[in-house]
Amino acid sequence: MAFDKGRFPPLYIAAYLDPQGMITALGQPGVATLFVPLRSGWQCCREVPCPSTASMSLAALRQQTVTMLEALPECRHIVAREIQGVLLAWLDGRGITMWRGSGKPAPLLDGIAERIHASSPVTPLHPETYFQPGKQSGDFHFNLIEALANSHEGHTSRRLLQPFLQQKQFRRLDVICDHLPKWFATLDAREFSIVSEPRADGTFCVVVMPRHV
Repeated sequence: MAFDKGRFPPLYIAAYLDPQGMITALGQPGVATLFVPLRSGWQCCREVPCPSTASMSLAALRQQTVTMLEALPECRHIVAREIQGVLLAWLDGRGITMWRGSGKPAPLLDGIAERIHASSPVTPLHPETYFQPGKQSGDFHFNLIEALANSHEGHTSRRLLQPFLQQKQFRRLDVICDHLPKWFATLDAREFSIVSEPRADGTFCVVVMPRHV
């Protein structure tokens, strides 16, 4: 069933397109194209050209990402053929939900919009896939970079980690990430101790420990 574009308030979704109008990988030269649903179909309302990021420094890549998002202030969802590494982590940190797809954007946008408005929970990843037990009982290790890179269902760091944290059935959780997720600032300091430790490869290990287990 097609998404009923008249039932809901406007929903803005950006698709990252190549010159032929096909969804391409974020980081390739392309155009971040913002769509809004109208009764006649998905209407392009803004285009933000983006260069290739292949030869950019991390500082330039971060600035390019910020520039793109500032040009798309209404957008909380982006669909691309592929999103990898630090780009994925930075977008997740800005509260952007990433979706993977290929081909023409319109059919995919209908499906994504249906799922967003249905408010149905995203199919969870199996915890055993990414929550690895540590050396001591109650210790766990979670590679957020790997989990986001392998997610095809619009997962964010909050969706992946928050249910586990809320249960507090752990002594220590080591989260490997490119940056400290911004939503960690909303965790109650009276309930959790959070320490970010830099690693030799440029990533971080964020150590989360409940204060009362």
